[in-house]
Amino acid sequence: MKGLVIMGILKISSIICLSVCLTICLLLAGPAGATSSKTTSTTSQPGIELPDKALTLDGRYVHDVGQVWHHVTNWGLLGSAYSVQSTLFADSPSCMWPAGSGDEYLWAAGLWVGGVKLGEELVSAGGWASEWRPSEAAGDTIHRTALGAAGGARYPAPDADDDGDGLEDEEILNGLDDDGDGLVDEDYAAYGDQHFVCTYRDNEGLAVEQMPDHTPMDLEVVQQSIQWALPGYNEFVGYDFTITNIGVVTLEQLYVGMFSDNDIGPRSYAGAAGDDMAGFASETVDLPGGQSVPVQVAYMYDGAAQPVPGYVGWVLLDHTTDSTGLAAPAAPAVLSYQRFSGNASFEMGGDPTNDTEAYDLMSRDQHDPDALPGQTADYRVLMSSGPFATLAPGESLRYQVALVMGAGLDEMLANAARARLAYAGQAFDRDGDAANGAEYIAHWLLEAEVEVPAEAGWIDALRVPGGVQVMVETSVVSVDDLMVERLQDGEVTRRWYGDELLPAGLAEGHTVFRFIDTDAPQGTVIYRLARLGQGGQLTLDQTSFEGQAARLVMSAAPNPFNPQVNIKLDLPRRMEVTLEAFDARGHRVRTLVGEVMDAGLQTVVWRGDDEAGRSLPSGVYHLRLKGEGELFTTRVTLMR
Repeated sequence: MKGLVIMGILKISSIICLSVCLTICLLLAGPAGATSSKTTSTTSQPGIELPDKALTLDGRYVHDVGQVWHHVTNWGLLGSAYSVQSTLFADSPSCMWPAGSGDEYLWAAGLWVGGVKLGEELVSAGGWASEWRPSEAAGDTIHRTALGAAGGARYPAPDADDDGDGLEDEEILNGLDDDGDGLVDEDYAAYGDQHFVCTYRDNEGLAVEQMPDHTPMDLEVVQQSIQWALPGYNEFVGYDFTITNIGVVTLEQLYVGMFSDNDIGPRSYAGAAGDDMAGFASETVDLPGGQSVPVQVAYMYDGAAQPVPGYVGWVLLDHTTDSTGLAAPAAPAVLSYQRFSGNASFEMGGDPTNDTEAYDLMSRDQHDPDALPGQTADYRVLMSSGPFATLAPGESLRYQVALVMGAGLDEMLANAARARLAYAGQAFDRDGDAANGAEYIAHWLLEAEVEVPAEAGWIDALRVPGGVQVMVETSVVSVDDLMVERLQDGEVTRRWYGDELLPAGLAEGHTVFRFIDTDAPQGTVIYRLARLGQGGQLTLDQTSFEGQAARLVMSAAPNPFNPQVNIKLDLPRRMEVTLEAFDARGHRVRTLVGEVMDAGLQTVVWRGDDEAGRSLPSGVYHLRLKGEGELFTTRVTLMR
């Protein structure tokens, strides 16, 4: 952060430093050109294959599935400094909203981490002249993925343990063999409709060479950014940072935060600086449906005579906490919100010029007042959280925020609340213990993305001649690791182990088992599927079965199917039912039944087509049967 001395307190100095960063990347790639101001252009030679460190400057890594088009790099800069002219860099939307509008809401932003190392106050900063760099390793670039990608399954998907080694998501998507099993990126967590992952550090040679006055804190950051296309969740980009001490010295009194320099205005008006307005909101947002969500947002909007209409902000989602408040804050909170400008000295509210001043800003327990009408300026904002007492070698901090947009302050705050809900994800009773409730949280998981309710297995029961047929589908590799229990009135009345489960085929790589419970008692019975291991048994799924009055049930055969599947419905009484088919992403492709049906067995035939009669592609589809408050789901596989 001492490299900020190079920038001074004027914005033009920061542009020169950013241009130096860009020039270094260009020199790595071989193209000619140099940058020295906001209007200097750099170009690349046609046909040159850019190395990994420059790949992230060529526009390939832009979040663009939602209404926010936002550029990401792997050297600490978020956005594209859109007024710095470069065929590699500035043509990428920085934070354009709405998509394709030409209105930009961000010039540059970045993660700041402050701490005390051997008594010295230090800050490693991203933004204008970033002190973060990727490693020198080949292939250290940004990696792209999305929910459903091979190797990226996560709970509650039944194949969350992608490589079947008993661990889940032990890899980082980085092109390396993190767990030493000879495989690369084979078992990680993929989020959303667009998910970028990269790794950078504050002690890499390029940063040290460019900013010799900066003292590294020896930190490594894994940066993940996530975006959705789903309406209601498509006006923000979520960020998840894991900050690890890779040095040999314990760091003390740490703070983490986001720095943002916005320069809001039409993209055609390059260099739209000096007419921003800034503020901070801390309030509870009431969303439709009755949800009340507290948000803390550092935001900006255009104060020009003819302003672009949007509000842009950084909302705090979460960070490492300690319930005692000793090692970390007891709850996620913005400690410091600072509004400063490059046209003043630091003492008069200008940019920090060294690490001591930057650390001072991060550690202040203070929120600057909102800019008042007429107080437009070339503002930058900084929000930070902490303190975190220590970070020993090998230890990590987590910090989660979102870049959020809206047509006005209220709409931006509503989208900030939805970003918090997206990060909060979904809660599951993974261990089957009702006493501790939904103890497992799957962050960055929308309700619409939940396909099945089990870690690695699914169980259901159906009355058949001779008893109750229990059906199990699981990704557990060995049947010897499985157990099915029958419970009544809270007591286990029978158990079935691996050799008693009869294999009945495969479904999308999962093994299907069936057996007949020939002495099922009357009344309510629970069948519970568990995986056995050294740590005891883990409940994967369970189902309730009514021994006398059959419940609403459904089965489908053949499975996999082509050209058609016969769906048998067992209705305990005459009722209005709905039978729908959904694809693997949760989109309804066909309504098969929507009417009153008589009691007993009914058969519905589906030929794998959509509402318009068009043939659907091969894949997994979910059948959902609903009637009088009951819901029954099953999966079928279409193979063309």
